[in-house]
Amino acid sequence: MPCVTIAFMATLDDLPPYRRAKLLWRWAHQGVDRVERLVREAEGRPCSMPTGPAVPSGPTAVLLGNDGRYHLVRGGHMLCAAAPTTDGWEHHGYCSWIDRGTGPEDFSDRGTVLEEGAWHSLHHVWNVRTLGPEQAPAEVEPRQRCEGGDYTAAASWPPSPARTRSIRLLREALVAALGPDCQVCGLYPGAMVDHDHETGYVRGLLCRFCNRTLEECPHVTDCPNADYMGNPPAAALALVYPAGQEWRTKESTRQRKIMMLGFDPFEGLPLRMRRNDSQP
Repeated sequence: MPCVTIAFMATLDDLPPYRRAKLLWRWAHQGVDRVERLVREAEGRPCSMPTGPAVPSGPTAVLLGNDGRYHLVRGGHMLCAAAPTTDGWEHHGYCSWIDRGTGPEDFSDRGTVLEEGAWHSLHHVWNVRTLGPEQAPAEVEPRQRCEGGDYTAAASWPPSPARTRSIRLLREALVAALGPDCQVCGLYPGAMVDHDHETGYVRGLLCRFCNRTLEECPHVTDCPNADYMGNPPAAALALVYPAGQEWRTKESTRQRKIMMLGFDPFEGLPLRMRRNDSQP
């Protein structure tokens, strides 16, 4: 009788309990069946990872431009620019706002239902010539940096100093032990101290992109995100993230997501919590 090989197909229950709960929480609006299908359909297809700037590799420097802002330059190319021209480096900027008849408002509430004609946007193009001399990127204040409407340019700047001493110390320890770059993609400076909300232990340094998308990963293994969470590079350092500085879901949001799912996916998990807190 011929040997029959049965291929393993991952399911939602194959994820560690905390990762399962986080995935359900993230996609609560789609329901449990859709999240289960998301895990199955992701099998063999790792998460999309960020891509680096389309410029030569090498050290990055900063040059002052005639627009009054500082620009990242690598290998003779300006990272925040679209293309070189005879008038300088072409830049693109985008601005969007809403107006309900009482003046422009910042479009910060993504749940807002826009009326017809309430949405406005502006696309601005300008050329930049550099003035020199070169400076180190860390010396430039965030408000002076040009990001040119390009995520890769924004992510290439070194992170601003953390607001609290405890996070600054954690970042220093991670840089000393593991280096300054994102420990998932390795393309951009590590801007965020990432930690496991279940245990409180720090996992590593992440760029802004990887920090935002990490826990959306539906893979059990064989994906950079899943492998990072399963075997955190900072595990041997045993660094603990301050519980008082963790981000917490609003109670109204928590109740809404529980209603969507029909249950609380975190119930029964041994989670680290602050006093009078009920949601990781």
